[in-house]
Formats: sequence, structure tokens, C-alpha cells
Amino acid sequence: MLSYLRSGNKRTKTIWWVLTVLVVLSFVGGFIFLAGVDPTTRVQMSGDVGSVDGQNISQGEWLAALEEQRMAYRQRFGSEPQDQDLKVVERDAWRALVNVKMFAREAKKAGLRAADSEVLIGMRTNPPAVLLSAQAFQTDGKFDPQKYLQALANPANDWAPYEDIVRGAVPVRKLQERLLSAIKLTQLELQQAFHDRYDRHSATLLLVPAADTGRSSGDEPTLRRVYEGYRTRMASGPRTQLEVLGIPRTFAEDEVKAAMDMAKSLFERAQRGEDFGQLARDYSEGPNAERGGVIDRWISPNELGGMVAAAIQAKKPGELIEPVREGGRVMLFKILDPAQDTSRTKTPPPYPGAVKLAQILVKVRPSPESQRQQLREVQAIASKARSVGLSRAATEKGQSTFKTGMYDQSNAPPQLFAVPEAAEWGLAARQGEVSPVFEGGDAYVVVQAVLQHAAGPPTREALGEQLRMVADAEHRVDLAKPRADSVLAALRAGRTLEQAATALRLTPAPVQTSRQQPDPRLAGSPEMLGMLLAAPPGKLIGPVRASQGWWFARKDGMFASPDSLLNDQLKGQLTSEILSARQRRFFDGYIQGLRSRSDITDARSPVGGM
Repeated sequence: MLSYLRSGNKRTKTIWWVLTVLVVLSFVGGFIFLAGVDPTTRVQMSGDVGSVDGQNISQGEWLAALEEQRMAYRQRFGSEPQDQDLKVVERDAWRALVNVKMFAREAKKAGLRAADSEVLIGMRTNPPAVLLSAQAFQTDGKFDPQKYLQALANPANDWAPYEDIVRGAVPVRKLQERLLSAIKLTQLELQQAFHDRYDRHSATLLLVPAADTGRSSGDEPTLRRVYEGYRTRMASGPRTQLEVLGIPRTFAEDEVKAAMDMAKSLFERAQRGEDFGQLARDYSEGPNAERGGVIDRWISPNELGGMVAAAIQAKKPGELIEPVREGGRVMLFKILDPAQDTSRTKTPPPYPGAVKLAQILVKVRPSPESQRQQLREVQAIASKARSVGLSRAATEKGQSTFKTGMYDQSNAPPQLFAVPEAAEWGLAARQGEVSPVFEGGDAYVVVQAVLQHAAGPPTREALGEQLRMVADAEHRVDLAKPRADSVLAALRAGRTLEQAATALRLTPAPVQTSRQQPDPRLAGSPEMLGMLLAAPPGKLIGPVRASQGWWFARKDGMFASPDSLLNDQLKGQLTSEILSARQRRFFDGYIQGLRSRSDITDARSPVGGM
């Protein structure tokens, strides 16, 4: 390059210098541009669907994970996931894919690799899900191992892409096996678990209840004292709170009329004797359409709203219910006859009035331009929210928002049941970040992460009014202290627990409890439960402060289960239960820790594409 710059006449040198400067500036400008692009856009520009700590998740990986979850759904329910179920399947596929990427990173750090022999064994015994569902290896709708092994033995077939999948999965499995092997159960722990479950402790309880009324001073020293006393009890894992804007989709009269006319036509055809199941297979856009629209569970009529519930109660098995519109859906139902139920879940009605139904669902189809216009309006609010906040942006457009409760990966907020992808987005979002536009049933949804709570106890400021309520409850317990002191004085004077209770017009209660399944009255007072379990028969305990008031107890007796009852069958059952619970808690915590240390980008395109 330098030789070209040195050679030639002055004009040639000038051209080469200009070209060199332009190339350098384009590279620098490109780097500056990429540095200013947010992670989601950067991943989308690469054609991938997400990333975990810089490890991109390709479209192929996403589709393979999605197919694996679809296959699991089909095996469990015998049908393809649709609507809400499909969204849950997509959420689970995304979670599984993120977990695999995080485990792969940890396996690489641990130096775990896949040998060629392990890949060969994996291809034979545990092929990738995409092969399990391939039509070439199906017989009567099920995976045929013989067909697969015959194809695997054919050297003309190229298995390299699938071997790469197995090669990536082997280190992850090794890591999981290594982690599981560290979770053990000793013989002493097994015996203790046996006695915790089957030993019975009998006692007489007396509660001096907190005062019915009373408020604390609410000053800062009081609230600080209550916070310090309860902060460790309020500790939890990472949690998220979202602000939610839901804007219902609107439909033109002619769009609604077209769907209603279609549903009425199907209703009339079924009334004239056409097979309802075949009509559902041909025209329904709802779940289980391929199975005649059968909803394969018992349903309480109230689940479907007052109008449908009243119609069901007035109809008999085999009769039809006229079309009913709900948002962007028009539904008509047939009440199934339990005597003709041939489903694999055939059971008696679990409660009076329960019915089984088949449905035909017709969706209201808004025009493309109407959809685009609504979407643009919601996108404009989301765009404005990124600078002023979702609540203010919504208010300026005459809309209102609400906040979810604190939630984690295991407990999604019920308000987002119809749009689980929004709740999933919030788990990895930065505090203050505004989501793309999601489609939740009959509404467009935008959320903003208003609070990201790290693992541990909540801050004093985060509790707010909740802390004041706890302080008031504590004050009412303090007001009951003189009555508790009078019970203590009576016991010290030699009176029985029953006599001391009668003096205050209280009634003691006998209880039977165990360590593993404590009596519900003691569930809120672990201190009293612990003291009661350790006390010898005849011992008086109390007063013990609790949120309900002041507890007193007398240990009346104990039945210790003989060790001879711990036979091999019970040992196996307890061992399986304990190890399963420990493994579940360990992996939940382990994955939670990995997520908290990972930079996860979800670039799957939502409905809004922004």
C-alpha cells in the first residue's frame, strides 16, 4: 500500500490518499455507530435472536429449542399448542435456551469437553429433538428408533450439523451430572427426616390476641426499629416490578359483523345436523380444532361469563349455545354428553354443575390498515415513554397504567397471563427500561421496569406503606402485653394454663403437630414451634411474641415413631423426595445466580418490532 502511495505522479498520490482516508473514516464511523447501537438492535443486525454474555443465539438454535418444547407439549396434551399455550411454549423454549448457553459457559470454564466417542453414543441414544420429530423417522405418528438407526448407519447421510448439536450438549450434561453428584443424603439425615415427618407432639396452646385497634406513632425511629427486626424475614431472590399499559384493540362494525355472521352460519349448520366436530376441524381458529374443538377438562360455567353460564344451566348435554363475542373472538359451544366421553382424561365431574364442552372459535379480522394504525399509535406512546416514562406518556394520550406486584421467574404476575413474553422481558430488563410493543390477546401491551430488586432483604424505602402497616400490627401486640403478663403471673402462682385462660375469658386449644407439617396456628411463629418440639412433656412455655399476639403452651406428650418402621420401601420414597427437593432448590438458586451475573439480550421480534 505504501509503495502505491509513494509511486506515481502527484494526481495519483492524491487519489490514493483520498481513498485511504475514506476507508479509515468508514471503519472508524462504523465502530462508532456500532458502539452507539443498543444490544438488542446490534443482535438483530446480525440476524440472531438474542445473546448471552456475547454468545449469540442463532435462528437455528431458537427454532430447534422451540420444536423441542412443542414436541413436549404434543406428548403431554396430544395436540399442537395455540394462542396462550403457544406463548407459554415459546417462553419455556427461550428460558431453556438461555439456560443452555449459561451452562455451556460454565462447562467451558470447568474445562469440560465432548469426546468423539461420547458424540457417537449421544447420536445413538439421545438424538437431538429435531431428529426425533423428523417425518422420515416417524411410524404412526411416533419416533421409530429402527428407522433412525438404519439411517444413522448409512455413510451417505451427512450428520455433521446434528453431531455439532450433540457435541455442544455433552459438556452441559457433564456439568449437570457433576453438580447433581455433589447433592447427597446421609443416613443420619434420612433418619431425622423420618422422625420429622412421623413423630407427633401433642400440646395445649393459648393465644393472648393482639389488641383490636391501635396505631403506632409512625415516626422514623419506630419504623427503623421494625425494619431492622423484620428485614431478614423479608429477604428474597431477585424480583421485578413492572408498570403496564394495555390498550384494547378496536374493531370496525363490519369486521365484527363478518365474524358473527360466520359463527351464526356454523351454528345453524350444526343445528341442522352437521357434525359439530367436523365443523370445528374445518373452521375453528381455537385450541384443539384438529380434535373437534373438544376442551379436554371439566369446566365451571362461571369461567365463561354470566351469559354463557346461564345458557349452559338451561341446556342439556348435546345441545348448542349460540355464538357469543368476547373481544376479538366469537365462540359457540356444544355441551358434551359425559356418557359418550372417550377421551383419555375421562373422570367423573369434580363438582356439581361441571361440564365438558367443545368449541368453535372465529376470530374478528381487522383490516391491515386498521392494525397498522393502532400499532403506530401504541408505538408512539412507547417511544415517548423512553424519554418521559410510561405513566406520563400514557396519561398524555388519555390512557392509564397499573403496576404489577413484585415477581420472579417462578411467579409471573397474573395481570400478564395473556402476554407472558412481557413478564419474561421484564426479568432481564434494566430498571427504567421500556419494552417493545407486545400483543396480548385483545390488547397491545407496553411495560416499563420500574423496580429491579437484587437478591436479599428489601430496602427501607422500597417497603413504604407496608412497613407502616407492620409497625401498627406490632403496636397492637404491645398493647396486649399486660394481659400476657397476667397469664404469666397466674402460671407462676401455680395455676394451670386452663385456669389462667379462664381468668381472661380465653380458651386454650389442644393441638397435634410435627416438625415437617406444623399446625397452621404455629406456622407464623417458628420460635414457639421450635421451643415446643424441644420441650419435655409437662413443660410450660411462654410468653412468646408473634404477629398474632402472645403464645403460651404446655407440652402434653410425644409419640416417637420406632426406627423399625423405616423399611427399605420408605427409605427409597423419602430419599427420592428429599433429593428431588434439594436438587430443585439447588438448580433454581444456581440458575438464578447465573442469570444475575449474565448479560441476556432478547432480540426476538415482538408484534411492534421496536
